[in-house]
Amino acid sequence: MRFATFLSLPFLGGITQAQYPDPVGCSGVCSYVHDPYVIQRSDGTYFRFATFQEIQIATAPALIGPWTSEGPALPNGSEIPLPGNTDLWAPDVHQIADTYYLYYAVSTGGSQNSSIGLATSATMDSGSWTDHGSLGIPQSSDYNLIDPNLLIAPDGSYHLSFGSFWNDIYQIPMLDPSEISNDTAPYNIAYNATNTLHSVEGSFQFWWPTDGTDYYYLFFSSGACCNTPPDLPPPGEEYKIMVCRSTSPTGGFVDKDGIDCLTESGGTLVLGSHDDVYAPGGQGVNYDYDLGLVIYYHYVDPTIGYDAEDFQFGFNYLNFDADGWPFVSSTQQL
Repeated sequence: MRFATFLSLPFLGGITQAQYPDPVGCSGVCSYVHDPYVIQRSDGTYFRFATFQEIQIATAPALIGPWTSEGPALPNGSEIPLPGNTDLWAPDVHQIADTYYLYYAVSTGGSQNSSIGLATSATMDSGSWTDHGSLGIPQSSDYNLIDPNLLIAPDGSYHLSFGSFWNDIYQIPMLDPSEISNDTAPYNIAYNATNTLHSVEGSFQFWWPTDGTDYYYLFFSSGACCNTPPDLPPPGEEYKIMVCRSTSPTGGFVDKDGIDCLTESGGTLVLGSHDDVYAPGGQGVNYDYDLGLVIYYHYVDPTIGYDAEDFQFGFNYLNFDADGWPFVSSTQQL
């Protein structure tokens, strides 16, 4: 998951949810950012990985920037022999011991001929990554092997979620960061039967203790991601960030109203379009020692443009209401 360190922090109640605030801010290279993943190195440097261009890397001294382009993670693409292996998607990065693990997807638009790959590095620098090819998750007509996200549970177990369209979000247990479990087939953990025209995808698993209960939050993007005028979807059907939660990392996810997110199309809205923020998604959650808990994402600013190169990087503070449900806020939770 995009929150690599588990912190036993107290639940801060009594915070009132407000209207969506604007993104906190971004300086430097803040555009052409799709499906961002942010992680901080031990020397304090922030690394931001993003879809396209063999996984583009940017670095900054702070989450707000200034961000500087550093080049691709895998300049030669992936060794996975599928179409799209030089235009990689949906990076997911974790530090485990002294090694950084980068999960990525190989696919092309609208295709189920996809695979999830793995690369490793000791530094995260551009060109330092060694590609290990496919994780070996079998293809199936039930799901699409894109948008990987690793959860490291407090007990040390590993759980990889993935999926888009085709029954939406799946999960598979892993024996270690580089090996899937062959004893368990991928299983469905979230599905929206009412969303047949647009995807539920971009899952992000996040563990957070609330009032003594370990909750596993499943954030995901729902709706139409990347349309351009004049082909924008009806208002409300564009990308948005949703959440469900469970007391188990492997399922039983429900939304704030108790609606099952697998069998009853549940999901609670966390962030939707507002002001100059259109179709936010591709999200991740992180605890920043200066800013507190944050949610970051890509979005379209209609005053700039809707094309791929116009997608912006944004983040907001993330707080919890009295019942332990997350919402974006204009105030920090430290």
